[in-house]
Amino acid sequence: MTTSAELTTEQPTPVRWGRDIIEATVNGYPVRVYKDRPRSVGELLLDARRWGEREFLVQGDRRLSYKDHELAVAAVSNRLAAYGIAPGDRVLLLGFNSIEWFVSFWAIQSLGAVAVLGNPWWGAHELEVILGRVQPKLAISDVEMHQVSRVSVAEIRQIVDAGEPAVLRLADVDEDDPALIMFSSGTSGIPKGILVSQRSVCGNLQNLLSMTRRLPTELDDSRPGTASLQTVPLFHLAGVQVSCGTILQGGKLVMLNGKFDPAEVLRLIEAEKVTSWGAIPTMVSRVLDHPDLASRDVSTLGSIPLGGAAVPDELRARIGATFPKVSKRVGSLYGLTETGGLLAAAAGKEINGHPGRVGKPLPVVDIKIVGAGTDGIGEIHGRTPNVPLEIVGEGPVADAEGWVATGDLGRIDDEGYLYVTGRAKEIIIRGGENIAAAHIENTLQRHPDLADAGVIALPDADLGEIVGAVVVLAPGAIFNHDSLLALCHEYLGRFEIPERWWVRSDKLPMTAIGKLDKKLLKAEWLERGAGDLDDTAS
Repeated sequence: MTTSAELTTEQPTPVRWGRDIIEATVNGYPVRVYKDRPRSVGELLLDARRWGEREFLVQGDRRLSYKDHELAVAAVSNRLAAYGIAPGDRVLLLGFNSIEWFVSFWAIQSLGAVAVLGNPWWGAHELEVILGRVQPKLAISDVEMHQVSRVSVAEIRQIVDAGEPAVLRLADVDEDDPALIMFSSGTSGIPKGILVSQRSVCGNLQNLLSMTRRLPTELDDSRPGTASLQTVPLFHLAGVQVSCGTILQGGKLVMLNGKFDPAEVLRLIEAEKVTSWGAIPTMVSRVLDHPDLASRDVSTLGSIPLGGAAVPDELRARIGATFPKVSKRVGSLYGLTETGGLLAAAAGKEINGHPGRVGKPLPVVDIKIVGAGTDGIGEIHGRTPNVPLEIVGEGPVADAEGWVATGDLGRIDDEGYLYVTGRAKEIIIRGGENIAAAHIENTLQRHPDLADAGVIALPDADLGEIVGAVVVLAPGAIFNHDSLLALCHEYLGRFEIPERWWVRSDKLPMTAIGKLDKKLLKAEWLERGAGDLDDTAS
């Protein structure tokens, strides 16, 4: 898609970027911040102008240049403004990766509105509750909703494909104004909305670009951009990082035209000469196991940033053996939505041979270990200027001194490297998606035929972990798998529904303080084989 329309804006001067760090007070507590920094996400569109006619977005047979993208953003923002969207208004983005999702995200930012990054895998009940909590003024989605006015993805696509002249105008917002609402699984119940400031998004991005020495001021206009394949959801923290990082570096962003398919990933790496592929371990494993790998040219691939779940040493070794350019660059990024992004990072050479090591704290990040035992392991707490504003409807994310409890267990070695050794939260990470075990347990306990239920993470070679449900039948009840699945489909997202069931007639094991002993329960189940469905009493 091409156009010769002229682009103008009322704020033509790009923002400044730098590495110098100064002391500051944010939200009432002391932190370090970058002296020269962007103040809003929308301003990044001005930095992107230097790339002009470079190819930017690729999906299927559709291709947009940077100039095309700005035109589309301006046109979509005009349409959203006609729906009454103004600075501070919340707009729900609910859909899978697409050019329309990407353009809509930037249109929302140009208006100074708040992009609510919904998960299209949510169940109907989850979506209804979340809409009630977040109260968006508008939704961009193909999902029918009676609670909010909606613009279809097809309508957005029509605007994008029209390529009509439009003028980009950026709303005047402060760096402490809200920019996004992202969602965390928490430890129980419906996913929680995390209200993220402009400062948080820009600060997290500056951390990442400083670490990789790719700040906009460090890039020459002639520098070829990275060709990135985007297979993780754009609505995740990593997706936001890629969205913003690519636009600043003149890169090309390639998206799948449908569901994840390892054969299509290999085809795109070859056809688009992909140099970086951000993925989760499950995706990489599936590609490494696919028969097309032997016949595809993947020699351009030089980086595979992995996130969403722990990366086994065996997988790192396979990546290094298959992609020689990547062998020393399979690094690590550690962060959370609740902390506003990255806390620590490391290059491959720093973590190879050190199981559990995730890196050193980034320049404006403080990390401490709370409640450490004799082995030095305790809960990881982080403090940064990028901590989100609040949990929607609940209050601040951080404590009075700015510290956020991650729920992860870890330690710091004598060289200052952080190790993540486990999780304090009862979270299952299935193919990169965080799942709260308590949320599933609460759902199962709604069923009249169950006296009790416990949900645990079972190991899986493909997805890393899957959801296992151990249920105790009420007296006289008969196990009805279909009835339980119907209940799950009503209240849970598809990725949260248990894939393994163990039906027991005796009580679940408890610890000395009366809590469900999940460690023992998991050990017992694995010893039994953790079959697909076991309705034999233990």
